[in-house]
Amino acid sequence: MTRRGRRALGRGTARANRAGLTTLGLILFAGGGAAVSRGLGAFGPAAAGQPLLNGGMTSLTRQGWFWPAVAAASIVVALIGLSWLLALLRPGRLRRVRLESGLSGVTEMNGRLAGDALGKQVSGFPGVRNARAVLRGTADSPALDVRVTTRDPAAVDSVLARLRDEAFPALRSTLGFEHLPALVRLGFAKGRPPRQVH
Repeated sequence: MTRRGRRALGRGTARANRAGLTTLGLILFAGGGAAVSRGLGAFGPAAAGQPLLNGGMTSLTRQGWFWPAVAAASIVVALIGLSWLLALLRPGRLRRVRLESGLSGVTEMNGRLAGDALGKQVSGFPGVRNARAVLRGTADSPALDVRVTTRDPAAVDSVLARLRDEAFPALRSTLGFEHLPALVRLGFAKGRPPRQVH
């Protein structure tokens, strides 16, 4: 899969998020290590005997509004973090696909309809129990995320062949894209672990 396809499916974003979280973790680790070192006397006995918070900060914490404000800010941060994790686990569905653009205007297609049509087509393949297709990425550079559940593991090769030779070329032709990266996730109806095919 190309770099553009991985980015459209959310993998580039996941790598950037991992790098950001690693940097944040290192900063917090350094701050915590400095505080512990100070308490153990690494910066001298005078520093070890002094509180981390100065008098002004201590008096601020005694204000009636301080802790409710801290609680409200914590809830906001928690909600932001939760939405971030949900976005990582499930990259956003592409609402519209741009078919063409020019001086006369822009022609777009509903991304959900395109994905549903592909899922319905693949669900009709022999050996397929159900299929679901979602377009992700951007309007100019979409990518396919396809989940296929088969009744029989022996049908996997034929399903993949029909995806490659029939379903994907037909969708590319409909959308007018020369390249359309795809991630296919295969599962089995008898509860076997899913198999990913790139």
